[in-house]
Order: sequence, then structure tokens, then C-alpha cells
Amino acid sequence: MFRMIIDYKKLAVLLLPTFLRQPVIMSLLRVMMIPLQAMHDKHQRNRDVRLYEITHTSQICHIKAALNDEFEISDYAAGFEIEDVNTVGEWVVVYDEVPEFDTEDYVVIADDNSPVVYDESLIMTPTVAFDVIVPASVDWNDYNLARIKAVVNKYRLASRTFNIQQ
Repeated sequence: MFRMIIDYKKLAVLLLPTFLRQPVIMSLLRVMMIPLQAMHDKHQRNRDVRLYEITHTSQICHIKAALNDEFEISDYAAGFEIEDVNTVGEWVVVYDEVPEFDTEDYVVIADDNSPVVYDESLIMTPTVAFDVIVPASVDWNDYNLARIKAVVNKYRLASRTFNIQQ
């Protein structure tokens, strides 16, 4: 990554006309350049952080890389693992709609022609999209769990949920 390094103290002296390059004036210019140099360094650090963040997306490999970077794990294979969870749920249907070929995969909520009010907890079963598996090299404590959640929440899609396992 390209990083621009500017010596503002030297630049101020070089931009000064030669007849004004006296020790007192050059010292004053160098002192006046200290806040500008500090702001430039802060901007460069912020730029590096933002470039790192935009290069990581919600893809699994990028989330793994971000977690490995956060916990300073250099071996990608021995680091964090992310596994997709296959969601297998149950169909919620009215008794009249149950197909004849396989009835044990369905939850029957009515067996007569009375009006049915669907229970939202039956229809919208909570599902987990992926599991984050923590390697043995990372201590299992509240602080590290909060760090893992923060990194995953930063890069995951908003509609995806996750569990953290050891």
C-alpha cells in the first residue's frame, strides 16, 4: 500500500525564500509545522484503517481473514473456521393441504374447516445462517467473545445470523 511521507518541517524551509532563511524564522516555521504534521499522520492512519475495512466484505473468506487479523493468527488453516448451517425446518400447513406422499415432515395445525390463525413462532422458526468456530489458541472469555461478535457484526450481511462455538 502506498503511503505518502511528507517532512513538513523540511518543506517549510525549502519553500521559504533564501533571503528569509535565518535561524529564528526557520525555527518558528518548524514549530508551526508540528500540528500540520500530526494531522497528516492521523489522516494517513485513518486512511489505512478505512482501506483495510473496504477490502473486507461479507464473504466467508474475508470474515475469516478479519478474525485472524484481529487475534493475530498468522496460520490461515489453524485460525477461525466458518461453517454454513443447513436449515431444515418444518412446513406449516392446514390439514387439507397436507400432501399424501409424506405427512411426517409437516406440522398440522388444523384438522377441520375452521379458520386458522397461524402462530408466527411456528411459521418463522429462528435459523442460524453460519457458525463461527473459535480455534483452541484463542482464550474462551467474555472479552474475546465480544471482540469476535464485533468483527463478525461489522462484516456480515444484516440478514445473516451466527453462533459462536469452540
